[in-house]
Amino acid sequence: MEAAARTRLVAAGVILAVAVPLGVVAAASSGGGDEPPDTGMRVERSTELPEMLIFLDDGEVNTPERTNGRRSVTVECVDGDGLVLASQDEAWPMTQTDAGAFSPHAHLPVNPARIGEVESCRLRGTKPLLQADVS
Repeated sequence: MEAAARTRLVAAGVILAVAVPLGVVAAASSGGGDEPPDTGMRVERSTELPEMLIFLDDGEVNTPERTNGRRSVTVECVDGDGLVLASQDEAWPMTQTDAGAFSPHAHLPVNPARIGEVESCRLRGTKPLLQADVS
């Protein structure tokens, strides 16, 4: 009986020795935080108007190749259920910089009563799809 108890104890130790490091690796590889991956795109609510500001902070994503040469994309902002709250076509690559003060970006008007519901925006027509959560 003492040998059986010792065997169970050793088996439990081996399982813990394997399971704990695997759990740590799994948590680390899943990001471990609430930060979305960096896509080169940033989305903010305007502080002055009922609109979303969609910035392309990484110039490498703002190229004709990203759309297979298409000259426009559709900017869409959605709520937590994926319902489109606002959309508009935008010239591509983006060139609006507010006289060089900001990265290329788009201004997307949103119903003032629903702007607080916007959770993320995406650029339909880009491959891979450019999207980002509201920061």
